[in-house]
Amino acid sequence: MRKLLFLLLLGITVPMQAQKTYYVSPNGSVRANGLSKETPLKDLQKAIDLAEEGSTILIAEGNYLGNMDRGYIECGRFGNGADNGKFLKFYGGYSLDFSKRDPAKYITKIQPNEKSLRSIGSALFHITARRAYGDKRPAGEVVVDGFTFDGGEFIQYYKPDVNDPRTGTPNKEVLTGMLIHPDSQAGNAIGISKADWRALHLTVEGKVKVTNCVFVNCRYFGLQGGMGAGHIEVSNNIFVANRYAACEIWGMLAAGRENEITLDFHHNTVLFSWPITKEFETMGQGFRFMNGIRNINVYNNIFAFNARCGVERCRYEGKKEYENLKQSNLYNNYFLGNMYDLEICDKSVPINVPASRIEEAEQIGPKFEGNKEMPFIQSFISAIDAPYLKGFTELKLSTTESYDANSATNQMNRYLGLNQQGTKTTRVTMFANKYPWEKARNLFGAVKGYGAQVPEKK
Repeated sequence: MRKLLFLLLLGITVPMQAQKTYYVSPNGSVRANGLSKETPLKDLQKAIDLAEEGSTILIAEGNYLGNMDRGYIECGRFGNGADNGKFLKFYGGYSLDFSKRDPAKYITKIQPNEKSLRSIGSALFHITARRAYGDKRPAGEVVVDGFTFDGGEFIQYYKPDVNDPRTGTPNKEVLTGMLIHPDSQAGNAIGISKADWRALHLTVEGKVKVTNCVFVNCRYFGLQGGMGAGHIEVSNNIFVANRYAACEIWGMLAAGRENEITLDFHHNTVLFSWPITKEFETMGQGFRFMNGIRNINVYNNIFAFNARCGVERCRYEGKKEYENLKQSNLYNNYFLGNMYDLEICDKSVPINVPASRIEEAEQIGPKFEGNKEMPFIQSFISAIDAPYLKGFTELKLSTTESYDANSATNQMNRYLGLNQQGTKTTRVTMFANKYPWEKARNLFGAVKGYGAQVPEKK
């Protein structure tokens, strides 16, 4: 150690120790060291806890529920500003013996189920990777590659019943009735939890990549996170049937430093993003341009059948000079069947822009070319679960109101000089119903050059 410090003081470069590779497999052991194919760990959380900064973790096919099947995994504690986590790279999609990697064939899942604890927490998978204040070391690299995130076995839905409109069951072939809101009471429920959680949540900086993943049936965003200085690439992923929005990432640096963060969102397939409630009042976007990032590029994606809009650009920086420097590039994307293709805001008033007119939206650019309504492509339509698509395209929402002047509540309110009250009932034929996760994976490679392509084998 003294020799190392002496060399550093002299300015002599000291080679860094080679970073380790850890192996995780359902056939492994929680007591193994995880440092070889022959001695894999069984628990992904244990591998994260053991891994040194900069290590790579290879994960075989299987479902990973966290330590003691708690239902979530974390690198760094969510919401703990003193916990800086560590920079790790995660690659799923390996065969059980690690001889092959094919994320399309060997499925690495984070899919909580009845074995999981009743409360997931903030996210199925949370990653913190950043430097502490004053730490001069360069930021490292974070990779999340080849995972399927599915909450469909954990979420509470109404039991499907086409004869009961309260269940939001559009046809007999869909897997479930609609998602049950946290404030609702339902005796005919299936599933475990009404709590909201993200699939993948990031608090990161440096070089970050999320690729070859599937985000399906997520209650509170598919991918959400805050980005520090560096670049994040979200590419070749499938987002299906996620509530709130499929993806939103914002910058975490102080105002004026937005140019230190860049984001590329490309070759993703984004379908069936749902709003917060069955009243369809807010949210339900595919990708959201957020604040704090100077340069965002969104290209070669497919945005289809999203309940509100494929893309939203409604966030504005606090200072006009910073806002004027933003580059919200949106180009070469396919749009199909969204309520709105692009939503922008002018003085907080939403403006809905079809794909054919995106070039007229001054908030978009300098790259804006090539956005278009998606032509009929049989391979794409065939890759979508047919009952789900039918239910969405036939979706109906109705509201009824009633007022009873002689109700006990209104009699008391009149006596106290308070406003009269009525009741409002909303019926919707479909809302965030469970999507078959296996079929979500069929969307890889459905359209050549647009959306998620078939992941490479190794």
